[in-house]
Amino acid sequence: MTEASPAARVGRPRRSSRQMLEDAAAELFLEQGYPATSIEQITQRAGVSRNTFFNYFGAKSDLLWIDLDPSIAALVTALGASGSEEGTRLERLTTLILAVAAEHPASRVPWALSQVELMGTRADLEASAPARLLALAEAIQTFVAPEESEFIARTIGSVAVGAIAAGVGAWIAAGVRRDRLETYVAAALRPALAGFTNLAKGTR
Repeated sequence: MTEASPAARVGRPRRSSRQMLEDAAAELFLEQGYPATSIEQITQRAGVSRNTFFNYFGAKSDLLWIDLDPSIAALVTALGASGSEEGTRLERLTTLILAVAAEHPASRVPWALSQVELMGTRADLEASAPARLLALAEAIQTFVAPEESEFIARTIGSVAVGAIAAGVGAWIAAGVRRDRLETYVAAALRPALAGFTNLAKGTR
């Protein structure tokens, strides 16, 4: 028997089960809407089992966040890992947020957010967003807490998350000619946090 050539053995890389589930979900949500699509239909389209689905996602609504969850997790990790670098924690907060935004792939525009009306994802996005945003706000609060009062730290967390959300929303709405994500996040974040910087200076 003649051995196949290396090129023939390798061929085109096979997509992972997760990628197939993501693609299948996006196709079905566009075809028949998010509410009318079941997990079973997604797994059938992807050609994987129901158990495989739950190896990657805890619920159908997690599919709505596949383009943002990695960046949210990366920011929470960065906040937790940041030590005694130069500058105040409030100054470093902006730097960390924009660094994570800069790493977000330009091609990963959240289709669940950009196609809300077409896919019918609004209700589940609104239901699944609070837990993610609250966790991020708490991570920001914990990060700035050593240099701020509890109330101010909590407020900074809420304001920063609101600014990030506004920047992401503007980035999505900008369409195919959009700039990089960090440009929009910076435009929302810097003025939002400026008041806290001025407050800190006034107390010195």
